[in-house]
Amino acid sequence: MPDTLSIAIVALNEEANLGRVLESVRWADEIIVVDSGSTDRTCDIAREYGARVVTEPWRGYTAQKNYALELCTKDWILSLDADEEVSPELAEE
Repeated sequence: MPDTLSIAIVALNEEANLGRVLESVRWADEIIVVDSGSTDRTCDIAREYGARVVTEPWRGYTAQKNYALELCTKDWILSLDADEEVSPELAEE
């Protein structure tokens, strides 16, 4: 069986960027978005792309990222910022 991939993203009010990011990783086996209390459409957008959204009050960048990593269940994890895209070349790998 081929290896599986989780995407881990921490977000806060990223409605302007998140759709583009999630579109670039739509092929992943699992997408985890840890939302830090967004007041915009960040959570709705993440769910539209099939992401598992978990709300966690802001405890600092490292704590949020580590929490997102703990939620991942696949063989490999790619941690992305909420405004970062995966290039088509990287997606092929």
